[in-house]
Amino acid sequence: MHPASQRLLWISFLIMLLIFVDPVFSSILGEELEFHTESFTITLYRDGLAHISHIIRVDDIIPEVSLFLLSESVDNVLVLDENETLLDYEIDGSNITIFTLGAERVALEYDTWSLTSMNAGVWTLSFQNRYNATIKLPEYAEVIFINDTPSSIDAEGNRILLHLSPGIWEISYILPIIPSINFEISNLKISPEEAESGENVTISVSVMNIGGEKGSFDVILKVNGSVEDVRSITLDAGESINVRFRVSKEKTGIYIVEVDGLKGKFRVKERLPIVFSLNYILFISAVITLVALVVFVLAQRRRKPNVEKILEKNPHLREEEKDVLVFLAENDGRAFESEIRRRFPEIPRTTLWRLIRRLEKEEIVRIRRIGRENLVELR
Repeated sequence: MHPASQRLLWISFLIMLLIFVDPVFSSILGEELEFHTESFTITLYRDGLAHISHIIRVDDIIPEVSLFLLSESVDNVLVLDENETLLDYEIDGSNITIFTLGAERVALEYDTWSLTSMNAGVWTLSFQNRYNATIKLPEYAEVIFINDTPSSIDAEGNRILLHLSPGIWEISYILPIIPSINFEISNLKISPEEAESGENVTISVSVMNIGGEKGSFDVILKVNGSVEDVRSITLDAGESINVRFRVSKEKTGIYIVEVDGLKGKFRVKERLPIVFSLNYILFISAVITLVALVVFVLAQRRRKPNVEKILEKNPHLREEEKDVLVFLAENDGRAFESEIRRRFPEIPRTTLWRLIRRLEKEEIVRIRRIGRENLVELR
């Protein structure tokens, strides 16, 4: 065998061996193939809560990506694209699958209590790191042990920033008494996460005076980027309190909640009336009848798309692509992607998405974002 061929064979063997025996190496290789991590940050608070922020770049033709979670026990999961639109996801143990269809940048945030422990006044952070990570220790924390050398160490205000490479890490630190007024907010909770129109939603956070003196603080609640409510509190040094807000929204939709950098969401759905008066029922019946009549007349006048003409111009189309076009023509030339999936359950979700994107590139269909769904239309 030629020496160059022997070297190539050995290199291939070593890569396969690393993937098999080293899950960290395997995850890094998978990242290079599916997505690119822009930043991975763990922010620690004095009560032991860890807030994780994972920002990735993906190709907009990739329908989904799978990420590793630092714990199977997570709260306040939030996934947004570059337009701050909520993305769907599924969690299976310590893995999360995010349906990124069309997104180029994805921000994943979540909280967990399972990364830290405290014994005799010493806090310890233990976790397996699969990315190049930044650890933001609590304010005024002092590191007393670290099992390996960080890539670099920085400071941000009163916080120590540790930049870590992939691997298993254990970091111990202590929290000295702070001789000044300082407040920390953590543990954002929203209940219920799905409410009816006009129903109260309770939003709560834990506020702790981590300073050494009594002081006052304004807790500001923002909903969709606008200030919704402000609560002024006064706490003694070391004292903590749960601050609760109540909001109600009439308009249906998804609302993004933010309190001092902590984010969450709740959904408002339409409230259906239980009892109707006779006059109301008659009025609604008349409106429905009128609308049905108008729709019927318009439907009679409207010509269905000429799918035969489309197929004649594109004889190279595959059978499943022709089937999707016929289905669209039968539905007046348009259908939501979810409707197409229900009509063709035998086609895998990712395969169907690529099929639709091919038809879009050939200018046979167009894709429009309607709310949280994609509407596919014949051109």
